[in-house]
Amino acid sequence: MDNLFSDIRYAVRQLGRAPGFTVAAVLTLALGIGANAAIFSAVYALLLKSLPFQSADRVVGIYETHPQVVAGAEVTFPDYLDWKRQQKSFEQVSAYATRGPETMSLVVDGRAEQVRKVLASGNFFSLLGATPQLGRTFVEQDDSAGNNHVVVLSADAWQRYFGRDRGVIGRTVDLNGAAYTVIGVLAAGAAFPAEGEVWLPLSLLSKEEQESRVWHTVNVLGRLRPGVSVAEARADMQTVAGGLALSYPATNGSVGVVLRPLREQLVGALRPAMLSLMGSVVLVLLIACANVANLLMVRAAADRRQIAIRQALGASGGRLFGQSLTMTLILCVLGGGLGTAFAAVTLPLLRVALSHTAGVDHGLIQSIRLSVPVLLVTFGVCTLMALVFGLLPVMKRPRELVDALRPGDQSSTGRRSKSLLMGVEIAFAVVVLFLGAILLRSFQRLAAVDPGFRTDHLLSFEITLPEPRYQDETPETNRFYGQLLEKVGRVPGVLSVASTTQIPLKSSLSMSRFLIAGAPKPAAGTFPFAQLRTVSPDYFKTMGLGLRQGRLFEQKDLEKGTALFVVNQAFVDRYLAGRDPVETTLLLGVLDPKPEKFPIYGVVSNAREVGVSAEAEPVMYMPGFGTHAVVLVRTQLAPESVVSAVREAVHEIDPTQPIYHVQTMDEVLSDTVARQRVTAILLDVFALLALMLTGVGMYGVLSYSIAQRTREIGVRIAVGATRGDVVRLVLGQIAWPVVFGLVAGGVVAFAVARVVRGLLFGTSSLDPASVVITVGGVVLIAVVAAVIPARRAASVDPTEALRAE
Repeated sequence: MDNLFSDIRYAVRQLGRAPGFTVAAVLTLALGIGANAAIFSAVYALLLKSLPFQSADRVVGIYETHPQVVAGAEVTFPDYLDWKRQQKSFEQVSAYATRGPETMSLVVDGRAEQVRKVLASGNFFSLLGATPQLGRTFVEQDDSAGNNHVVVLSADAWQRYFGRDRGVIGRTVDLNGAAYTVIGVLAAGAAFPAEGEVWLPLSLLSKEEQESRVWHTVNVLGRLRPGVSVAEARADMQTVAGGLALSYPATNGSVGVVLRPLREQLVGALRPAMLSLMGSVVLVLLIACANVANLLMVRAAADRRQIAIRQALGASGGRLFGQSLTMTLILCVLGGGLGTAFAAVTLPLLRVALSHTAGVDHGLIQSIRLSVPVLLVTFGVCTLMALVFGLLPVMKRPRELVDALRPGDQSSTGRRSKSLLMGVEIAFAVVVLFLGAILLRSFQRLAAVDPGFRTDHLLSFEITLPEPRYQDETPETNRFYGQLLEKVGRVPGVLSVASTTQIPLKSSLSMSRFLIAGAPKPAAGTFPFAQLRTVSPDYFKTMGLGLRQGRLFEQKDLEKGTALFVVNQAFVDRYLAGRDPVETTLLLGVLDPKPEKFPIYGVVSNAREVGVSAEAEPVMYMPGFGTHAVVLVRTQLAPESVVSAVREAVHEIDPTQPIYHVQTMDEVLSDTVARQRVTAILLDVFALLALMLTGVGMYGVLSYSIAQRTREIGVRIAVGATRGDVVRLVLGQIAWPVVFGLVAGGVVAFAVARVVRGLLFGTSSLDPASVVITVGGVVLIAVVAAVIPARRAASVDPTEALRAE
């Protein structure tokens, strides 16, 4: 114990005598550890932490696949029932639905609120293993007609709308004008889907949705039986799907099945981005470690005479290692503590940035915080670094210790080891810098994509009219939206106003099979698909979509309920090659004995309706209004300036009708590229941090090296070397590590870029501009790091240098 306190006092004195070294080492470690703690907190919460459901690794989503639908599609209710009866791989199979529409009106204390609803089967919560904090969840009896007017609340909805009143159980609440009894409140974090606020029985689906194999409305979950793998379950479900394809060729002829683990559903496309960020911050930490290792080796070289004398006087290797370990442990603890504080400050910003990423469970994002596993990993990293760093000052061969007692410069072996370490450090920086450059280039190209319409001065908000008071395409619904568009259109500063069924830049969530009148009928199950959007007559004017051919909708088409379509150019290019679009008639309801005819009256320019990262999809537009609508307002002033007037216009028609999702189209566009933007920004921050740490490391090594070689430089100048010769000597010392780092790091960077090419948009994994940026950045930082040491070396006075020695 006495030795321990003695070692601590000795380490504190040594660090206090070299404040520059101490501050540089602590800050370097803090930056590396802090970046790693922040990103690992996100990786742990999103990819590693146990989900708040029982044995969540055995829960998978089951989706249909269609030839013309890239991602897995929702399932028809009859298919779900057949899957449930015929499968052999799952303990339970349940279903839930979030659309049609996705919200409903909740009246609390005379105030209407729009809440997100989820329709769930009776075994939904038992499959997840989600237990309530109050009351109970659904049982099978709740999912039957006559017993299905019950509701389960999320913890957030319980707090937001009922003030955490424990007497809410058994209370009757008004949802869309109907009475429902509250039977339970979920535990915090146990909501699935996370955005849900109220859960109602799945039997509330309409009769048509429950009976038709055309309407794809439900999502299916399955809990794997013990010992059954995902691959085995997939094969089982493919067999079931194959049987349905034979039984119902018209609807299921080309339908397959895909299984996705529950975590994959919750994390979405963020997994590869987070793994890329994790790899980059690990390299940043390694660069920081290389920096500190170089500093410690230089300091050990400066103190080698003292160490040799102490060893010659009888100090054991263990004693010397103990003192060295104590000093490095203090450095690592200080760096780890400061880095952890840095991570704690940056995590709220990281949560805000990731919260705009589409397709990611917001509950997981909000769980990103410093946790025990993150702190344990941080502590372990600090301990490991202290052990490794503690060995550096005492890892000297006996011959070197004897040589250290003689006057003279440091050995060439020490210089070679520091040069090699510097080269490895530069290689790490090259990898991070190239990834940051290539992802920044990718994001720039994505941000430059023209969405096909003007997003500026365009406000959007959503309305869902309560059923059964309102129904799709009824006079009451048409009258409400007609009055609303007229009132909003009269608001000062509003240029035009229109409605649609889904906000632009997102899938319409409605696709329809169709046929072209007069064209050969395709084989069963291979009908063409197109997105379907119901819009008001001024939609194209408000969006700025140009007319290519024919005419647009008119008010009389809406009033008369005329059956007609306007299609986009992508529809014409894919399906009407060689035909005159305005002389073409489409057939919908192709599985019915008498399909309905819809003539095409016009063709409009393409808009990237499903997002800027995807090409324009074929779209069919039809006039009309549904209970749910997205209202678009083109303004002359800032869009936010008309929000209060818009709310007043809605309340004039119906004081209890709320509006929600009020946002500008620029904000919507920004959210669609949030994942790419966050990934590019963070990687570029890490790239700059890696470059800065590498530059500081090169400067520190060169400065100490020049100080150690002062006598040698003085001798060179004394025998005729010019200042240019001395500068070239210093630059030559850094040239080999730079060349090694560029070559080795470049090879690794190209390989990594090919692995993450799924994150790139319109950018090659060997992007020339990114190569130039990487090479230029490394060379520039190397030159900057060498300038001051080179000038200092060139200004050495040989007389003073020889006299000092």
